[in-house]
Amino acid sequence: MPRVHGQAQMSDEKRDFMRNVMILVDTREQQNKHITAALEKMGVSWVQSKLDYGDYSFIMQDKKRGKAKDFSRSCVIERKANVGELYGNVISDRGRIEKEFDTVRHNATQCTLLLENCASWDDLKSYEISDSQMQAQARKVKNIGAVVYATLRAWQCGNRYGFHVEFVKDKSRSAAKIMELLFWYWHNYKKQTAARR
Repeated sequence: MPRVHGQAQMSDEKRDFMRNVMILVDTREQQNKHITAALEKMGVSWVQSKLDYGDYSFIMQDKKRGKAKDFSRSCVIERKANVGELYGNVISDRGRIEKEFDTVRHNATQCTLLLENCASWDDLKSYEISDSQMQAQARKVKNIGAVVYATLRAWQCGNRYGFHVEFVKDKSRSAAKIMELLFWYWHNYKKQTAARR
């Protein structure tokens, strides 16, 4: 069976991307061994770096020319480990997280909020904590997912902060999702900046 040219080309493009990309991981990012270990297993280079905003970004290296293009201020991923962490940010640290999203909106062309341990908007909206968790965490709200859902829907609107939300139910897939998001940004960047014929 013949190979479709577009599919073979995309495969080559992805391989080239993985060979030449350097994933930037913010120095403040914690509990991310599942991501850095998965990147290493894929053969993808990564380095800890102080990012102005977000948790992940990338540098694309042109090894032939000895140059590199830094995308840390234009394409970023903000990761949250679970709904509970994001709820804590929304309730306890709202000013800081809104300020960060506002900064990203004015500077970056793409921001993605990656929410681990959650499969979809519906999964998020129906997420509840148990009565024992409510007591242990001194929470007054059981359906914390509904609070986070409403907040994210308002925040992600184009006229507010304009970021995109992605879900990863199984956190072992987080590194693959990060690579996918960064790859497509790179792919579109190349198309937009290619010399016109």
